Amino acid sequence: MKKIKILSTRKLNKDLRHLFDDLKFDFYQDDFISIQPLKFNLPEHNGSWIFTSKNAVDAVFSINKNIDKFFKKIYCVGENTKSLLIKKGQKITKMAQNSSILADFISKTAKNEEFIFCRSDIKNEEFSIFFKKKNIKLKELVVYNNIAEPVKYNQVFDAILFYSPSGIKSFMTNNSLNNSYCICIGKTTSKYVNQYSDKVLCCKVPTIENVIRKTIKLFNND
Repeated sequence: MKKIKILSTRKLNKDLRHLFDDLKFDFYQDDFISIQPLKFNLPEHNGSWIFTSKNAVDAVFSINKNIDKFFKKIYCVGENTKSLLIKKGQKITKMAQNSSILADFISKTAKNEEFIFCRSDIKNEEFSIFFKKKNIKLKELVVYNNIAEPVKYNQVFDAILFYSPSGIKSFMTNNSLNNSYCICIGKTTSKYVNQYSDKVLCCKVPTIENVIRKTIKLFNND
């Protein structure tokens, strides 16, 4: 029986990796992106804060271990980001499944607040433009860099798992999508890869586990 070849563009932890232990899968994984926290000073801010990734949380809290009471109100994207913030002793005002839902919520319920958005060096243009159009004050603070770590594969995969636009860019530095299914963690990632493929699937709830389960379900239905 021909095995189904799967590539994850980030390395999975042991528990998630085991989900592909079915004998029909031939599983590969590499980190196509590395994270580089930056040195920066947190500005004095009496307003609200936005975190859309765990990487941003890690970067901010790595510069100072004693900032528990620094944040007045926090808005975030994703259960994993929320869980990490809670572990850091923070209270969450609102968690949304993706950045567009969060932006829409803020425009309807908190448009008079002032926000600092802790993000990577790769800008989410749609997010920024939305705040500008709605006249909501948003300052963007770059707290980490995404560093491409391209890996070349001399084979074609049945499915490739993507977790960010930067991961897609890194993969495509040395590889082609060919006719592979692209399984994406969320809308921003799927929108980016749609430029290059029409075989794109997106998770309703953006978690790594859901990317894996969506992939397994796809081939169980074949």
